[in-house]
Amino acid sequence: MDIIGVTESAVRRIREEIITGRLAPTTRLHETDISERFGISRPPLREAFRLLGNEKLVEFVPRRGTFVAGMSLEDGDQIYRVRQMLECTAIDILSQQDAPSFEPLRGALTEAQELSGKLSVIDNFYVMSRFHVRLIETAGNCWLMSCHQNLQSCLARYQVMYLNMPGSTPRSLDEHVTILSCLENGRHAEAKQHLTAHLERTRQCLRDAMPFGSAEAGRRENKRREGSQG
Repeated sequence: MDIIGVTESAVRRIREEIITGRLAPTTRLHETDISERFGISRPPLREAFRLLGNEKLVEFVPRRGTFVAGMSLEDGDQIYRVRQMLECTAIDILSQQDAPSFEPLRGALTEAQELSGKLSVIDNFYVMSRFHVRLIETAGNCWLMSCHQNLQSCLARYQVMYLNMPGSTPRSLDEHVTILSCLENGRHAEAKQHLTAHLERTRQCLRDAMPFGSAEAGRRENKRREGSQG
């Protein structure tokens, strides 16, 4: 495998560990430990850190090192507000189109229903999030797709946290069914209402369950724990 392939593999593995919480928010990323665990040299690992920094999954603190980016109530709220804006805009675009095909959304929903309860945490996330990705893609606006894609890695951390809550997947599937039914029957305003309610309920569940307040508070707690173990 060439250095580009090694870097891409490292990015994918670290991204998934951050998204699933195996690498917790504010954890320091030690190059030696990770390079040994993944069996790769430091140059491609550093490039992987740089690319993950572009995704806002890791952050670089001068004279301290590289850390998993923090999570916070404020950050989650801001991400979900942007997500709502983008996905509601997609519905607005669809309302102006003549007979758009919702088959990609139907396929994503059917796949999620058939695989519900049978997947790992990360695979369940990919399958469940596909409905929302297909909604954006079906609208066909390349700039909207670009903005939504740029949000995905940071959004994924909160989505996985939500999907780990008992009963969250079946309820989300039911809400996706309702949204799709509204779209297929041309009830676009109603679809936006249900989508907004779906995202707001998810956001509120996260607010109630999050064990942390601000990213900086989490970083201070992580530093305290590292000190106590030293």
